[in-house]
Amino acid sequence: MVGGWMMDPIKIPWFRHPGSSWSLVYLVRGGSRPNLTEGSLSAAMGCFVQEYLVELGWILLASPPFRGNFRRLQSHHVTRTCMEMFRWQRPDDFPPGEPSEAVIWDAIDRHDPRGDADVRDRLEQHQDMLQGRDVFHSFFARSPLLPECPPESVGFEDPSQWVSSLRLQCGEYHPLENSIAPVSWGTCDVLEPAADTTEPVGQSGLLSHRQLQSTPLEWPRDSTVGRVQSPVSGYVHWACYVLQAHRSTLQTAGIYEAVYASLFDYGRLPSSWARGLVEFWDAGRGTCWIGAEEFTVTLSDLQTVSGLPVFGHHFEECVPPDEQLFQRVPSADGDRRGRSVLPDVYPVALQHYRQTFRASDLSRRARASMPADVWVRSFLQEGYLSTVGVSLHDPFGLGLQCGTVLSEETAEPTFTSDCTSPGLPGVREDLLLVGFLALWLSTFVLPLRTGSLRCSVLLAASQLASGQRLSLAPAVLARVYRVLRTLSEASSLEVRDLVLPWQYLYAWVHLHVQGAFSCLETPGYFLQRGYPTVLQLFQASSTLESERIRLFFFAPQSVTDRFALVHQPDTVSLPPHQRGTVVVDGVDRRGRRTLLLRMQSLAVAEYFISMRPGWLCYRAGAVVTLEGYQPNRVARQFGYSQATALDGRPVVPGVTDILHMETVPQETRFFTAALTWLHLLRLGTGSSFLLAQPSSSTGVSFTRLTWVRLSFGPALEHGARRYEPRVRELGSSRGRRPRRGSPVATFERGTDTEARTTARAAAPSSPRAPRRHASSPCASSPQMPVGVHTSPGRASSPRMPVGVHTSPGGPRESSPRLRSLDPTSFSTLDPPDDYFCPTYPGESSGAGADIVAEFTFFPEGHPTDFAGPSSAPASFPAGSASPSTDSRSADRCSHTAALLKDLIFSIDPRSPASWIEFVPTADRLLGVLASFGVSTTELVFWESLCRALEYQIRRLRDLSVLRTRVTLPELEERVTRRREAADDTHDRFDSSAVALRRHRESSSRMETEVSELTTRVRSLCRDIKEVISKKTDVEERRGRRDRLTSREEQRYLALQQEMVAADSSLTQAVEELQTAQLEFQTLDEITVQLESLQARLY
Repeated sequence: MVGGWMMDPIKIPWFRHPGSSWSLVYLVRGGSRPNLTEGSLSAAMGCFVQEYLVELGWILLASPPFRGNFRRLQSHHVTRTCMEMFRWQRPDDFPPGEPSEAVIWDAIDRHDPRGDADVRDRLEQHQDMLQGRDVFHSFFARSPLLPECPPESVGFEDPSQWVSSLRLQCGEYHPLENSIAPVSWGTCDVLEPAADTTEPVGQSGLLSHRQLQSTPLEWPRDSTVGRVQSPVSGYVHWACYVLQAHRSTLQTAGIYEAVYASLFDYGRLPSSWARGLVEFWDAGRGTCWIGAEEFTVTLSDLQTVSGLPVFGHHFEECVPPDEQLFQRVPSADGDRRGRSVLPDVYPVALQHYRQTFRASDLSRRARASMPADVWVRSFLQEGYLSTVGVSLHDPFGLGLQCGTVLSEETAEPTFTSDCTSPGLPGVREDLLLVGFLALWLSTFVLPLRTGSLRCSVLLAASQLASGQRLSLAPAVLARVYRVLRTLSEASSLEVRDLVLPWQYLYAWVHLHVQGAFSCLETPGYFLQRGYPTVLQLFQASSTLESERIRLFFFAPQSVTDRFALVHQPDTVSLPPHQRGTVVVDGVDRRGRRTLLLRMQSLAVAEYFISMRPGWLCYRAGAVVTLEGYQPNRVARQFGYSQATALDGRPVVPGVTDILHMETVPQETRFFTAALTWLHLLRLGTGSSFLLAQPSSSTGVSFTRLTWVRLSFGPALEHGARRYEPRVRELGSSRGRRPRRGSPVATFERGTDTEARTTARAAAPSSPRAPRRHASSPCASSPQMPVGVHTSPGRASSPRMPVGVHTSPGGPRESSPRLRSLDPTSFSTLDPPDDYFCPTYPGESSGAGADIVAEFTFFPEGHPTDFAGPSSAPASFPAGSASPSTDSRSADRCSHTAALLKDLIFSIDPRSPASWIEFVPTADRLLGVLASFGVSTTELVFWESLCRALEYQIRRLRDLSVLRTRVTLPELEERVTRRREAADDTHDRFDSSAVALRRHRESSSRMETEVSELTTRVRSLCRDIKEVISKKTDVEERRGRRDRLTSREEQRYLALQQEMVAADSSLTQAVEELQTAQLEFQTLDEITVQLESLQARLY
């Protein structure tokens, strides 16, 4: 506070000091109010005059995301001047690839010869000179990165509890609920946002339901739906090397297990289950309907089956412009040129892609992608381009036998000096890793076209190669949802070029549908260490009977001998000590998120993210794909009861239609994408959530089942009736012996619901006549048994047909009556022990109260359909009652009540003959009571009592001791004999276990000895190789020496001949010299004698 004015600059948390400047920056945000008012600006200038802000320096008065036009005000009281960076404007005729990095830094260093300029000023100058540059000369289509939105810039409203206790209403049993075990009522744990209300009733829009009115579904023979892409040549060699040489980097990025799963080929998996998912996919809700329940691929499920991380930096595919590609920020080591924001290897990878594309003579119109085999050949040597197959029992081709127990040395061998790089000479190691990860992303994780690689994935590949953790699972799930939406909403099955990582969807089916795939035995090493479950589908097989699969989706209870639903799998890697506890997503005193502090808490944080609704975003270039994520619609997959799910997705600003994002301006589109990523991955919200136990019992609320019955009941019945005869033609599943490991009932893993499931088709009891209107509301009779309750609304209203729907808060309107479900198509489940009572008084409130009160335990019928021997004549007027007939009606009612009482007392639990005919007899007597005009209170009492007895009789029918008539002593004797046999078997098992342990120890010692001998053999082979190499070298040198000797011998012979000729010539010359000397000597003698003779003459 200065002079009564608040100093705005002091409150800005991101103000900085660019240099030794005494200037004040006055920044104006575009279209908004200025940061400083005139008064506060005058106060700030006064502080400069009074030297209060001498050390403050340069103040930036706006955050970087909202930086706008600014003007600088110089104070005439300041004597020092600021050393501004030079102004640079790109010339119009400048080459697109200029200026280079060297030129930029040379210009900056010349302007800062003493090095006293602030690093931020230097980096801003570098950023300005990058504007408009394109070092790749328009080869790539550029699009900017998503903007960084600070978490505090946008506020999201989160509930205090994501898992809350909700009291669910109770209703009456209906044949449609036979696929749900059990039906939830009372206080249950539900996943927010949810409520116990009804949704608007509508018609089904599923592809399978639409096709019920036309010819059966026939997929084209050449359809690519469900086809898994096999690895390209050289991929396995490359992956094995990367897993060994860069193991720590992959583990830091959280993708080691996911890359490991890509070693194996899943291309032989049949496409029948994928087509079933498409046919029953609800595009509007992002779920798949299996019977009367919704299932979906949650983020937790996708992480379990694929190993892809959920939490991390948001994933995006693009090639950013140069000002972002080469952007630099201050580094911690004080480098005057800072450090690059993106990995340094990323521009190198883009340049390699460009050179490879041009060298392969590919079409310039398809520069965004190239064939995967061309990409592989640009990195690997020729000897590593072969296609090899690996096995789960020998992943790295070490020559292990099928029964060998895997260890860390054999399943995850470390990098040694013997491992040679498969890369071509001159290829950098970091570039080799980026190239592999780009291939992995384009062909295994996010394939868009079969056998092609996209240049846009190089950004994510370089980030992963540097150890950065990316949120891959949400992007993959957004792509899966969008493709399933497109396929399910298509008007024809002739849909092509829609590629997905189908192996993940098959693994999800294997996770939630027991018996869907027949898999080989998976080594225990992968199961114990939590590897992705997609590994179990290596060389797996499945049924090709599309009719049986469609029948499972329509009525899963009809094929319980082959398939069984698993709502909450036990493969989720959560800390066991936190199961069943309430966890708070908070922030500590230092501002750190508590879910990221404790050991193993990252798995809890990712599981928490997968429990909350939001938007899934996948950004590829300028295209942004948004898909709704609503896990509260599949609460049973998280271990909670399923109530009516409410829409918890946030409102997307500036977007009215998420299916047509291309109509939204690009700036708004990218801001929306960044906002949805921020909302999905937010932590530190202060909300609490419950981690359910794997064995927690779950169910579906009656109100939701009512909505399902009204919306999907006819379609489910129609589909079951269409495909059940076809399945019987293929071979009745009920008459066959179940295969090993095949389920016998729909169950929930970890619960004891198999005991409540029966394979027989229990037909509902015969209907009775409807009740009469009561003259006044009646209270519960004091003679009613304990635990039987009635609702006043139900007692005072007549029985209504099943097809009647009541609008909340309005008069009842009759809708067309729904056809009752065929009891032969749906096997009825026995209700639980506490489920025979109607709605509690005062519990039915809200929108679903009227609907809950409408449905009865038995189907309805016309009064004349239920007339029995003791019933009133059909011509008796229903509304007539005279004084002469009142006494007779009372006597008849008393007599009928006495008959009911005698019928009830005649029941002997140990005698089936006493209660085998109780249900039809009691129904006829109740119909007679209703026709005689008994009071509503008494009729409700007798009905509740009979229904309670009927439920107990149903329980008696399941007791095998009443059918076999075996006494307890016989059973005890049988137990004694079998205990002795079991003890003997246990003794033999123990001895076998001892022998097995001894054999395994011996085998382990032998394995160690074999390993030592193998090491010796390898060393001997290495020595032999060295000796052979030396021998080869000596032989080569000897050959060269022999060739030199031969040439020298030839030269020697030639010189020898030349020497002989020279000697002969020399001898001849010597002889001629000697002859000449003798002759000259003779001449001298003659001359002397001649001179002597001449002298004699004188």
